[in-house]
Amino acid sequence: MAGGTPFDIAGRVIWVTGSSRGVGRGVAEHLGAAGASVVVHARRQEALEQVTAALEALGAPLLAVTGDVRDEAAMAEVAAAIEARFGRLDGVIANVGGAAFGPAATLELERFRKQIDLNLTGAFATLRAAYPLLSAARGAAVLISATAASNPTPQFAAYGAAKAATEQLTGSLAAEWGPQVRVNCVSPGLIRTEGSLKSVFGGSEELVARAGRTTAVGRIGEPSDIACACQFLLSDGAAFISGAVLVVDGGPVEGPTQRILRALEQS
Repeated sequence: MAGGTPFDIAGRVIWVTGSSRGVGRGVAEHLGAAGASVVVHARRQEALEQVTAALEALGAPLLAVTGDVRDEAAMAEVAAAIEARFGRLDGVIANVGGAAFGPAATLELERFRKQIDLNLTGAFATLRAAYPLLSAARGAAVLISATAASNPTPQFAAYGAAKAATEQLTGSLAAEWGPQVRVNCVSPGLIRTEGSLKSVFGGSEELVARAGRTTAVGRIGEPSDIACACQFLLSDGAAFISGAVLVVDGGPVEGPTQRILRALEQS
């Protein structure tokens, strides 16, 4: 048990896809600070400059890799590069994803396919490429879902469907790959990133605070919240957990009945 605690990941090699910015970068930097060797990833090398500089400042051993997660050959090349650099892979976090909202009635089929491809196929291609190394190390994988997977969300039909499938895939891979590889899923709620601050809140801290009041803990999430969840699931502290979906959304402050009663009060 590394460091004498069940949650220590020091010395482990962990690959984080989509780690140039946002949640992925936050996770990568957190893992590096915790003593892991981190494989950072983006589609383009220049996108990795900031996260690699941050990890170098922490003194974390690292490898920067590039490639489209939907490309089987590219992911195989990444796995080979990881083996050449570190000789092992203890964990992978399939973080790449994205949402393109729009009314389902007018959503182009090709746009729907792209959402499924990016969020679901990309996660599977990543884990499939990582599997031989993970199996040899008796490692663990974490897929990143979203609360849209279990909460019907108008304008996000394709994204919600892809993330729901990601959660099902988690259970199937856990059942098939155990006991050599544990596979779990983290389902984030609204997380504060450069992207969400701009696109969701229009740069308004007042709107951020207002959104925070819709959670039981009184704030929206930070990348560090997702990073801590991922560290737990990759650690020995989660040795008896596989096929699980860990929701990290701050908790609800109301349920369906409360929403109905509020609507009646406003009528």
